[in-house]
Amino acid sequence: MKRVIILNSPLYEEINSKNKEDYLPPLGLGIIFSAIEKKFRVSFVDSIAENLSVDLVIALLEKEKPDFVCINIFTTNYNLVKQIVEKTPIRLNWIIGGISTKSLHTEIFNWITENQIDIVYGDGERIVESMINSAISEEPKALKDKRRFFIVDQHSTYYVKTISNEQLNRSIFKSEPQLNIYDAAEVCIYTSRGCPYHCAYCVASHLRNTELGSIRRKDINSIVSELEAIHSRYQEVVSIRILDDLFLSNRTSFENAISIFNKFNLSWRAMCHIKSVNNIDDKMLLRLSKSGCKELFTGIESGSPDILTKIHKTSDVDMIERSVKRILDAGIRVKGYFICGLPGETEEDLEKTLRLATTLKHHSNGKGIFRNSTFQFRPYYGTDLYDEIVSGSGIEYNSILLNTKDSVELNTKVRNKSFNFESGNYSSVSRDILLSYIMRMNQLNE
Repeated sequence: MKRVIILNSPLYEEINSKNKEDYLPPLGLGIIFSAIEKKFRVSFVDSIAENLSVDLVIALLEKEKPDFVCINIFTTNYNLVKQIVEKTPIRLNWIIGGISTKSLHTEIFNWITENQIDIVYGDGERIVESMINSAISEEPKALKDKRRFFIVDQHSTYYVKTISNEQLNRSIFKSEPQLNIYDAAEVCIYTSRGCPYHCAYCVASHLRNTELGSIRRKDINSIVSELEAIHSRYQEVVSIRILDDLFLSNRTSFENAISIFNKFNLSWRAMCHIKSVNNIDDKMLLRLSKSGCKELFTGIESGSPDILTKIHKTSDVDMIERSVKRILDAGIRVKGYFICGLPGETEEDLEKTLRLATTLKHHSNGKGIFRNSTFQFRPYYGTDLYDEIVSGSGIEYNSILLNTKDSVELNTKVRNKSFNFESGNYSSVSRDILLSYIMRMNQLNE
């Protein structure tokens, strides 16, 4: 029987001794594992949860001698996955997946290894089984020597039309459940695939991934069944975190969330698009709070209308402020995500962002608590902003990808934990000014 390892790729080359920050279980890889675990000898390795360096990953693979390794890849750890693939000394077949592969596959084609590399863009749980069995029924979209690139789009045999029936063996997540920031035992789930929006900094932008089709959502019954299974498995769990890009995006999704969580004595946290809050009334927010909603995560990104327009977000800052305050007034906490250092961003733009975050923080006194998570902008390969930066700038297209590194200065000065990656400063301010604003934003949380 063929030996398969499902590998969650590392984010750091060396063992990271800093505190874990917002570790999220790789549910997508878990779905792949669960789909094939009874058909092959399969094991699951989580480099992040197990704090494995690149060398430790390679040593593990050399020891286990799998026939296939299924691994994910991102812009931020491209070089690390490349090292693992090129330096692993045994013969095996690599299967590399993730939303970034649509853009990264041409680079992966040039990696130096005698091993077969199969790259999958789109759903992985069905095509992986066919790859292992050497029974692929579709032709690759690109082919070069021992490199194949497959697109599992909405017309593919391997496309998952209904995600309500999928199974997930949660026993592979050794760090589950984990204590969240509020010291509550928490488990993560997802209820949909895809995103309808077109944020210029995001590799999952709908307009960059139209072949993957529209959003697929689990039906209410399947979500309820999953929560019941979690409660049965983990009696100590009191909180659920929904990892969907936009769990709450319209009135129907609010109603569904309330209906689902009214069946349980659980608190829950989820992503929410800020424009959707503007379209519902305060009574709905109070009902949401009563259903157990503890915190909503929302991508605010900036307080500058000019920057917001540039990155394809709503530029109505007054609406953003008003909507966040309404959530807080309903007794629901808000975590707002901000990006500093966006292309062309001026100190005036940064000041507007700081002012907005400060206003929201002050409003939370005595009500729902507002906290921010502020990052330095980094261009993701395969996004509008990445293409814009290199277009006509004289910057070599792939140089930004290869320049991604851990931001030691931010990690040290902002907080003592893994915080950020960087790929250069593309704003209109100096690096010192940029870092000072990022630090001032995060100091609002103290």
